[in-house]
Amino acid sequence: MTKISGLACVGVLLAKTGLKKRLNNAKISKMPEPDIKNGDVAISYIGLLCQGKNDFDSIEPFRQDKFFKSALGIRKVPSNPTLRQRFDMVGSTWNNIILEESALLLKKAGVKITPCYKDYVALDIDVSPFDNSKTKKEGVSMTYKGFEGYSPIMHIWVKKVME
Repeated sequence: MTKISGLACVGVLLAKTGLKKRLNNAKISKMPEPDIKNGDVAISYIGLLCQGKNDFDSIEPFRQDKFFKSALGIRKVPSNPTLRQRFDMVGSTWNNIILEESALLLKKAGVKITPCYKDYVALDIDVSPFDNSKTKKEGVSMTYKGFEGYSPIMHIWVKKVME
């Protein structure tokens, strides 16, 4: 049994998108025919992100992992330098493809997106502890960071555009 068995579900979802094909068709001027296709590079990184790993070095243990390749539908897993260089080359040029395919997948899955505030949907919510331990402010308490302070909730909102 592998610790990354949840990637099989990720692979099924990714297979329902046109992400791999669209990224493979997105040509890079400095690299017209890459040895490792753009789709494999991006999906390998998505595989890392789904495990809570965002550094390129984390790809190395998965380069020979048959389950990782099979679950995500990857022909060849890139090395750390290939991953880093490819993302440096493309910059933000893949952003629209990734966002469009994400929205299409949500739509295909019938996900109901409910605005929380007017026409806005919370994209990310997190607390940010503020250290007030050397102040005389009222209402401070122990934060998860181990100091006295406040932990207001920060929101990133996006306008709902998908129907």
